[in-house]
Amino acid sequence: METSGQRIVSQLCNRQFYDLLNSKKRFRVLQGGSRSGKTYAICQYIIYLLTSSKKPLVISIIRKTLPALKGSIQRDFLHILEQVNMYWSGIHNKAENTFRYKKHLVEFISVDQPIKIRGRKRDIAILNEANELWLEDFRQINMRSECVIMDYNPSDPMHWIYDEILPREDCDMWISTYKDNKFLSDDLVRELERLKDRDPDYWRVYGLGEKAYFSDRQIFNNWNFIDEMDFPEFDDPIIGIDFGFSVSKTAIVLLQKFNDKIYIKELCYKLGMTNQDIADFMYANKLNDILAYYDSAEVKSGEELKRCGLIVKPSIKGQGSVNAGISLLKEHDIFVSKSSKNIMMEYNSYMWDQTKDGTIINKAVPKNDHLCDAIRYCVFSHYKRQAKFFVL
Repeated sequence: METSGQRIVSQLCNRQFYDLLNSKKRFRVLQGGSRSGKTYAICQYIIYLLTSSKKPLVISIIRKTLPALKGSIQRDFLHILEQVNMYWSGIHNKAENTFRYKKHLVEFISVDQPIKIRGRKRDIAILNEANELWLEDFRQINMRSECVIMDYNPSDPMHWIYDEILPREDCDMWISTYKDNKFLSDDLVRELERLKDRDPDYWRVYGLGEKAYFSDRQIFNNWNFIDEMDFPEFDDPIIGIDFGFSVSKTAIVLLQKFNDKIYIKELCYKLGMTNQDIADFMYANKLNDILAYYDSAEVKSGEELKRCGLIVKPSIKGQGSVNAGISLLKEHDIFVSKSSKNIMMEYNSYMWDQTKDGTIINKAVPKNDHLCDAIRYCVFSHYKRQAKFFVL
């Protein structure tokens, strides 16, 4: 028999809720535009399970950071609980950020809480705004989850979701737009539809829920991807390092100039690397005798690498140096090896910024740019305006 909570939820549901309800696949992916009702449908589905499942469930709702989690899907979840008269203070542990309903547990956790991410098994993992997560985050969550549900705006054309999840046979995927949200006001619909002419790229992603291809804003658009076997052996290379740790990844590239051409190889793209880890990586791969350029703003890190015995120099930076480095790269033919997957990802997502009215401005968006920065440090600081250059 249908409970009152189930009945009220079903009356308030868009199509996405029924997509989730009818799917039996291990992975269930909701890709869509802004205000399409993806996140709200997931919350409704969770509450439906709480009121219908005889099996005790552990459901983890996960996002990149805790403030973003609390300001989005957790707020929607609370709102629906109140709508169906299921919320009272006794089920909500604010200190632990959990909800207990009968035998079920719903926990809200962020990726920056690694003990909670890796510490327990769960029946269902909900990845809210999954395109914010690194592949390593997903793998840690996936191995401890029976079912994974994710939602996202398709703003990153090279995201791991497209290779790791969508081709799987045990995956259901649905695309939704604002037109699938029957509760959206006419004013909001008109506001969204204004994007059609003002910013076609933005409209494609956030209006139509389609995979992004920001052609006009893409900084580099002339790179070619070739096999590594076509490159010569390095005998006098240099290295570029862009430091990262918990949020940004450490990026390391290897460069060398041959006959007015420069070849670049991606060496490392990893979270959680200390300066000692970087030094260990360099020694383990026999790179410790190669000159390395690093971000000159990271004085302490550069000094620590030097004390570890590495040969390092700060990059040339200053007002206008980013655009100058980009201009230098754009003056040359660039070739990227097919094995440099993360360089390829950054190439596709490295964008010029824009104003609120959609006007493109001559300023790079500081996102997904770690390998590009490492390349730029080397080329601008060491080679400056020399020859053609190629990426390996």
